[in-house]
Amino acid sequence: MEKTQIKIGIVFLLALALHAGFAMAAASFQVTSFSCSPSEVVINNLFSCTATIQNTGDAAGTLSTATLYPDSGNWLEDSNYPQSYGQSVNPGNSVQVTFSGLRATESGDNGFSKIMLDSVTDTYVADNNKKVNVINVAVTISNSASSAAMGGTVTTTAEVTAGGNIDVSLSFTSNSGGCSIGSQTNPRSISGMTDGSKQSRTWTITQGTTGSCSFTISAAATGSGGVASKIDSTTDTITCTDCPVSSSSSSSSSSGGGAGGAGGGAAGAGVRTYVVGELVNSQMVILLSGEKISLNLSRNNYLLTLISRTNTSVLLGVDGDGQRFTINLDGEVEIDLNSDTEKDLSVKLNSIDTITGEVSLVLARMSGANNIIGLSPEDDSGEVPASQIDKEIMKSKIAYILLAVFGAIAIVSAVIYVIERNKRKRRWGER
Repeated sequence: MEKTQIKIGIVFLLALALHAGFAMAAASFQVTSFSCSPSEVVINNLFSCTATIQNTGDAAGTLSTATLYPDSGNWLEDSNYPQSYGQSVNPGNSVQVTFSGLRATESGDNGFSKIMLDSVTDTYVADNNKKVNVINVAVTISNSASSAAMGGTVTTTAEVTAGGNIDVSLSFTSNSGGCSIGSQTNPRSISGMTDGSKQSRTWTITQGTTGSCSFTISAAATGSGGVASKIDSTTDTITCTDCPVSSSSSSSSSSGGGAGGAGGGAAGAGVRTYVVGELVNSQMVILLSGEKISLNLSRNNYLLTLISRTNTSVLLGVDGDGQRFTINLDGEVEIDLNSDTEKDLSVKLNSIDTITGEVSLVLARMSGANNIIGLSPEDDSGEVPASQIDKEIMKSKIAYILLAVFGAIAIVSAVIYVIERNKRKRRWGER
């Protein structure tokens, strides 16, 4: 009896040991590396991050979902980004999980708090200080005076506010009026700016002799890692108090034909307007900042203003409805002019002459312009031509005549059919 009990005890201990061995054989996942692409981004732009996850356990297991969380700054658009995996991973093997569609809504050198591996918290991203440099830049202008006489001077101060860690190239561009900054350093560099920091630079502007001085100051920011870049610009005007005023109208028109339109685009007193007329196909217009383009689509008139420019982009506005568009070199925008969700006009930025300040735009009519309510280009009287009415009446008369003829033929055919059928019946009856 005693031997039997000992045997039972030994079997029980062996079973416990075997059970413990099986229990110890389990999968265990942990993050071993993490990186984002691109490594720094412009605010509100999309990016992605990839985590390498290893099974450090001694048995195969399935990783169902990995979820990435931003740090306490909540700088991402969403509070978390789950990514399903759902595959078995053998012991010692690693898999990569990519979190895509991330969008930064706050600038700064931003980090992450954790990655949830199913229900297990992994703090590799926080422990290893994984960061994304989210950049932004803003520039404002203040002038020592709002006006000056010909040859007079005004000091303009540009203040740059940094988003993230950036280096900035700050440049001054004279748009019109003949004003200049002489031999002063341009552009000016600002290095090592951090998120939220501000720095200022000044230029002394000498008023020209051909009208009020319109100028633009642009801040071109590059992330500290040299990957992301962003430009912000502001345009301002210093009124000329004694510049000669042209005796002609302040609004002049060009022939509207390609480079021929550039002839009317020289800077002068007042605002120049280039009249394109009815835009049928495509049209090139060359103009300066502050000047306007007048065009018609289906006899409806629209006015565009070249608000400002930099060396690489322009700001275009649609007068009357508040629409504003930034167009980069060789870039193009499509504009809905009558709020019907159909695009009516495309504008392409063809070139910018940084010496003369001339901007070349190519305008093209789009299919949506055909939906604009208005008269056709062939007739602006507001009435349908008499010849067209006569044609419509003649078409109606011909249609009625044809209908009557076919009706008569159908009736005669029916009568003949009935007569022939009755004849056949009588013949069969006589038989």
